[in-house]
Amino acid sequence: METGEGDGTAAGAAGSNRPLTFFKVLLGLFVLNSALTFQNRWPTVGVRWVPELSTELAGLLLALGLAVAWRGLPGPLLRRVLVGGLLAFVLGRYLDVTAPALMGRSLNLYWDSRHVFRVAAMFADSVASWQLLLAAVGLLAFLAGLLAVLRWALGAVLEGMARPVGRRWLVALALVLLGLYGVGRLSLRLPTERAFALPVSGMAAEQFRLALGATVLRNRNWLAAQPPLPGSNLRRLGRGDLLVLFFESYGALVFDDPRFAVPLAGEFAALERSLEAAGWNSASARVDSSTFGGLSWLAHSSLLSGVRVADPGDYRDLLASDRDTLVGRFAAAGYRSVAVMPGLKYPWPEGEFYRFDRIYDAGRLHYAGPAYGWWAIPDQYSLYRVHRTEVAPAGRPPLLVFFPTINSHIPFAPLPPYRPNWAEVEAAVTSDTVPAAMALSDRLNGGELAAAYVESVRYNLAVLGGYLREHAPKDALLLVLGDHQPPAVVGGRDIPWQVPVHLFSRNAELIAAFLAVGFEPGLRPGATVLGGVETLGPLLLKTLDVDRPTPAPAGGGPPVR
Repeated sequence: METGEGDGTAAGAAGSNRPLTFFKVLLGLFVLNSALTFQNRWPTVGVRWVPELSTELAGLLLALGLAVAWRGLPGPLLRRVLVGGLLAFVLGRYLDVTAPALMGRSLNLYWDSRHVFRVAAMFADSVASWQLLLAAVGLLAFLAGLLAVLRWALGAVLEGMARPVGRRWLVALALVLLGLYGVGRLSLRLPTERAFALPVSGMAAEQFRLALGATVLRNRNWLAAQPPLPGSNLRRLGRGDLLVLFFESYGALVFDDPRFAVPLAGEFAALERSLEAAGWNSASARVDSSTFGGLSWLAHSSLLSGVRVADPGDYRDLLASDRDTLVGRFAAAGYRSVAVMPGLKYPWPEGEFYRFDRIYDAGRLHYAGPAYGWWAIPDQYSLYRVHRTEVAPAGRPPLLVFFPTINSHIPFAPLPPYRPNWAEVEAAVTSDTVPAAMALSDRLNGGELAAAYVESVRYNLAVLGGYLREHAPKDALLLVLGDHQPPAVVGGRDIPWQVPVHLFSRNAELIAAFLAVGFEPGLRPGATVLGGVETLGPLLLKTLDVDRPTPAPAGGGPPVR
């Protein structure tokens, strides 16, 4: 710290040009306040100015005013520390307002930071190197410019504090602002805190709490208190196969939001008509996913385990347990279990926990065609490949097939073409022209992503319809559901975490058993939510067990035998 009331030269200069100093102080305060109160410009990664006040800035003014009165203006080293702290708060603010707007859920740095590089690689896939370099240079230039602006703004405020009168006014302003915020927090009649942005420091404290909750304070006994999956003889299936297809990012907004429901209405209607003509019965419902906008494996494990797995800590606890899953229940009834995981490019120790008899990851699928984006493999190819190797052979045991699709994963492009002639999908047609990938700017823009999302849902419906009409075993039951709503940059953040669930079978009595427990006929789910995605496994096992009453409908009423 410099000692005294400030540098005499600086004080003299300030006194000779007080209007300019006053204007600079006001502009510096405006810049610093704006840097700590901006909001996300949905549906983009940009930000917008909002007329709110910063409690952190008020606290900084009070602390600086007292420190300058005691020890004088801060020296160069301390100024650099203050600017660095301001930059950290600005970046924290950006994460705090942008992550929920894009993902639809709050940020958890302890877990989410582990996926940063893979997410970046996914968005950068198929983007020209010069574009990535230009984006990196632009980002560095922006950060350098932001640092310079913050340094100037802090210097302008400190210039105002060099004179006692200016310092007194700034301290008084800080006290008034902090008082208004405190009164608003303590009084229901004077909601003055609404003029203030949520403090960035609150976000930092929450991240610290989440980190503690995931480590030293974690309750690892929650899983032991969960009821086990019910037993089931699965006789209602009649030794038919069960195929579980998780459509990536398939959320209830495809029925609830006109932006998506209207352009997709024709596809759903046509699919329902064609399946009815081919002898397939369908029923639908909706459940609450355990995740939103990403972390698909949480929904997968919730369904398979019958417990709600809502964060990566829950997931780790599950993998470390000896809890039985749907795979074990079906194995006990004589079923062979197969996982189709075309998105697996890395080791998957989870496979050991689930005890699938065979896992078809990206390598085992032996795809030799053109790559479609980061995920490379067309879902139609994966489904047909496993159909030929596992489903089509005669004399095999009944199958449980678990298939999380990948082509409707953000950024939803480029999409492979749907091939009506399924015999073509296994051919390594390297001459195919892959559709151009979205530009990097489009991959970060909600409008472009929403349009691409609609096309990805169309692709999923085409694959599903084609497989049911042409290849699915006649005695099979297909359970098709979404893993989560698409990221909030597509559909918005303030929407329910609901996903559609569809059942398909040629056995009308089998579908009727599910209608009795809350499903609706057809492809459009009703408004009633059956429960969490974790309730589907127990519901499935109980409904397929013919030695016990079928569970009561979700809305109450007597059980159906």
